[in-house]
Amino acid sequence: MTGGEALARQLVREGVSQVFGVPGVQLDFAVDGLARSELTFVNTRHEQAASYMADGAARTTGDPGVCMVVPGPGLLNAMAGLSTAYACSSPVLCVAGQIPSNTLGRSLGMLHEVRDQSAILGTVTKWTGSARRAEDVPRLVNDAFKQLRSGRPQPVGIEIPPDV
Repeated sequence: MTGGEALARQLVREGVSQVFGVPGVQLDFAVDGLARSELTFVNTRHEQAASYMADGAARTTGDPGVCMVVPGPGLLNAMAGLSTAYACSSPVLCVAGQIPSNTLGRSLGMLHEVRDQSAILGTVTKWTGSARRAEDVPRLVNDAFKQLRSGRPQPVGIEIPPDV
C-alpha cells in the first residue's frame, strides 16, 4: 500500500468526505490515493483558498476540515488560513507534502524546499507529525484526529514525503 492509499483510507475511517487542495508533483502519490477512494478532492486555485475552505467547512459542519498543500511555498501560502483557524479554534488538518526523504535537511535546493518546514507548520498548529514510511501514515492520521477532537480545537499538521 502506498502512502497516498493509506492516507485516503484513514481519512475515510476518520469520517472525512472532502479534501481541499492544490495538486503538485510532491503530492502525486496522495492525489492518486484520493482519486481511488470515496473522498472528494476539491481542487482550489490557491493554497490559501484551500486552508480557508477547510476552516470554513470545519466551522459550518463542526467536523474537522482538511486541506492538502505542496511543501515550501504551498505551505507558506496556506499559513493565513491556518493561522485564522488557530486563532478562531477551528479543527483543521493540514496535510503538507514534503521533499524526498533522502534530501531532508541537506539544503540541496530541491523544488519547494524550505529549511525546517515542520517548525514553520508548528507555529500555527497545536500538533505536528511526519511520516517516514507508508506504514506510519494511518497512525499519524489517527493521532492527528485525536488531537483535533481533544482539548481546544485548533489546526494540526502532518507532513508526508513523496517517496512514502
